[in-house]
Amino acid sequence: DTKNINTVIPIEQIELISPKDLEVTEITDINSSSKILNINAGILGHVDSGKTALCKIISSIASTASFDKNPQSKERGITLDLGFSALYIKTPKILKELFPNNKKIVQSEFIQITLVDCPGHASLIRTVISGASIIDTVILVIDSIKGIQIQTVECIALSEILCDKITIALSKIDLLPKKEEDISKKSEKLKQIFAKTKFGNNVAIIPNR
Repeated sequence: DTKNINTVIPIEQIELISPKDLEVTEITDINSSSKILNINAGILGHVDSGKTALCKIISSIASTASFDKNPQSKERGITLDLGFSALYIKTPKILKELFPNNKKIVQSEFIQITLVDCPGHASLIRTVISGASIIDTVILVIDSIKGIQIQTVECIALSEILCDKITIALSKIDLLPKKEEDISKKSEKLKQIFAKTKFGNNVAIIPNR
């Protein structure tokens, strides 16, 4: 029985969990009797920023509509509709310790993180909005070379409506000439920009290739 995690705890409480508390699990460890909580993460960003590539890397299960399998998506080389994939983590012990009186959390074995890969092209923003009602939190993919682009701004505005917390995935860092130095500079610049949004300058920025 898969329950949405936002019906159990506020999404902002997720930030209390450190990455070291997370343990990705194989789909083979899960069966029909497993107790699963669910969180839907919208993957937003400008077209060709690396959203679908990120989903491919971290997903352990994919739907038939994921990873741009639509023939038109393959032909045009961009995401045209919502794609769904997922990964599973074991329910962190600290989460159960934080909410000892919540049976759904205490009894859960796994958390399913469903990735909703959203189109980045301007003409497809309506498709993104159509999926907004199911999104609990946002992972905003930003091209480390091109930085914030037109649709990135639109995605930030949409994210401010959707949720209170956002995670930034800084993509294509392997193309940076001075990797560590450039990541530091670009991260600091992004924090200054996000300081002007509801998310503040304490946003999580995760570099990825």
